[in-house]
Amino acid sequence: MKRNVPALLLSGALRINELEALGVSRGELEELEVEGLIRIEGEEVRVLRAVQLAIEAVKRGSDIEEASRWLSWRDFEKLCVEALMSHGFKVKAPLRFKAEGRRFEIDVVGVRGSLVLCIDCKHWSLRRGLASKVRDAAAKHLDRCLNLASVLSEALGLKVGAKPIIVPILVTLSDMGFKSTCSVLVVAIYKLNSLLLELEDNLDVVPSIRAGKLD
Repeated sequence: MKRNVPALLLSGALRINELEALGVSRGELEELEVEGLIRIEGEEVRVLRAVQLAIEAVKRGSDIEEASRWLSWRDFEKLCVEALMSHGFKVKAPLRFKAEGRRFEIDVVGVRGSLVLCIDCKHWSLRRGLASKVRDAAAKHLDRCLNLASVLSEALGLKVGAKPIIVPILVTLSDMGFKSTCSVLVVAIYKLNSLLLELEDNLDVVPSIRAGKLD
């Protein structure tokens, strides 16, 4: 399969004859359809999972910054919600709450037992100043999570187990090259499922908020 097929689809080439003129075979499209990323409807192609398609485009050589422009933060939010629900979490997206006389919003919050995952979805990517941008976003997200900890039960409206553990997470399009910053986990969207599978076994080494304090 040609590496640029997902990029062509996301950039707006959605008619079969147009794609064939660009050297894309129907077989290549059918492979993406089998993966659940697109649907072939007559002579047109409908994109079903834009985030996964963008990830595939990046893997095949597309520029990360360009790929991020094809997506909205809402695309990321939907994928995060799907991932959390598939792992048995009850989800609120977004969660809006008040604490200390201020208003806050967290993109996605998932609750399973005592575990509370707070996710901030970032689909941007910059060649310069990326590390500082991630740090700034993480610091702001940590502040939101600390404030949530002070009003957790009231804000969530969901049953949380005893001694709740809040885990702040920043989800990005690409792998940033580091696992955490400012006491916030940083994970690429395509690694989110693996994180959810392994998280509870690694809570002793994961940045978290317990009893309203960083642990």
